[in-house]
Amino acid sequence: MTHTFFNIITLPEGDDTEALKAWAAVGDWMEQQPGFLGSTLYRNRRQPNTLINKGRYETEDSFMASVKNPEFQRLSQVLTDLGVERLAGLYDEIKSFGAGGN
Repeated sequence: MTHTFFNIITLPEGDDTEALKAWAAVGDWMEQQPGFLGSTLYRNRRQPNTLINKGRYETEDSFMASVKNPEFQRLSQVLTDLGVERLAGLYDEIKSFGAGGN
């Protein structure tokens, strides 16, 4: 079973270049972590400062080990310092619809 992580992200108003660069640094680091299966970042068309990140992990333990790692904490702090707000957590699938429901 794949473990899915969603992160609702609110970027600060104005130029988002530094925030997206910091986000890419987190993603580059996560790609190297055991159990990380990939992630996709989505931007809201009507509210471009709102993004959703969907990440997939082999196990909950692999996810927790990654986010508790001091390097992840350091990279995450950069986002906080830039004013990026996040609401994150692991989610369990409860229902899919259609052929591409996953």
